[in-house]
Amino acid sequence: MLAGRMAAALWRLRRAPVQVLRAERAERADRRAGRIHPPGPRRREVQSVFCFAAGPGSGAALLDSIESVLASDGEAGAVLVVDDASVDAREAVVRERFPGAEVIRRRRPSGGPPNVWPLLAQGIEHALERYDFRQWVKMDTDALVCGPAFSAVTLERWDQAPGAGLAGSWRVRCDGAPEDHAYHAEVLSREMRGDRLVAAAVSRAEAQGWRRGEIVQGGTCCVTREACDALVRQGWTAWRRPWHSAIAGDAALSLFVRAAGFEFLSLGHPQGIVAIANKRLPLAKEEIADGPWVAAHSVRCGSDGESEAELREFFRARRAEWRDARG
Repeated sequence: MLAGRMAAALWRLRRAPVQVLRAERAERADRRAGRIHPPGPRRREVQSVFCFAAGPGSGAALLDSIESVLASDGEAGAVLVVDDASVDAREAVVRERFPGAEVIRRRRPSGGPPNVWPLLAQGIEHALERYDFRQWVKMDTDALVCGPAFSAVTLERWDQAPGAGLAGSWRVRCDGAPEDHAYHAEVLSREMRGDRLVAAAVSRAEAQGWRRGEIVQGGTCCVTREACDALVRQGWTAWRRPWHSAIAGDAALSLFVRAAGFEFLSLGHPQGIVAIANKRLPLAKEEIADGPWVAAHSVRCGSDGESEAELREFFRARRAEWRDARG
């Protein structure tokens, strides 16, 4: 398995120069044609900053997922896209549809999952510089907000959990299935031997009761403003992930939040509000849409085998019902 991941990482690095060239050409053409809208206000107060890490091929999914955020949260949320040197998720494409969204373009691509920590770190640092917010929300492009008033519903849970800094699906999924973190524990145990910062983070987190490898699933998860501040202040966002590392973005985020002294908050158990699983929806789409759930992942496949296109169309129709109910 490790050899396969190393080979995949090498292939992505080989493709990176081509990816960068295509992205730069597209952006230059956008600027010459005046397709990029003027930037919005320099700073504003919001409840949530929704951060999407968008890579090549994710453009159509990204736009639909942003639409779900804005339909749910309206002015309570700000949208931030960290564009991983793509063409289809570049600034002109995103802001033509959503002029209020912010887009940061990385000039050096990460290579894609699991190497997304640099995008998350950049998204956290940018949000702290530009916004007054209560929570920073990581959204994958195959995740959807599936209920109204996302910020109000999630922030109510934070008020019941002082000391928590990262919230999402943790330990037990919404369908009652236990989360398995053995893989992440194995990766961290192997890589901390050659990485002093990771070793220090593991040591600090374990001293505070963290079980090695335990993570909050990253399809949709929330980080408090206080935890974001601590990640930057303590230097965890400065970690430079080696190209060959197998530490996933959500594993890095979970590790560093615990190392910074914050607890996890479960929002993904059967009495929770986020329906999160790794590769497909953990519940039937009707159960998610009609239940207490405000976010779902992954819409790449439904629990009954539905395609991503079918799932997005279904949830798009439900969003229209929210607007009709508001008048």
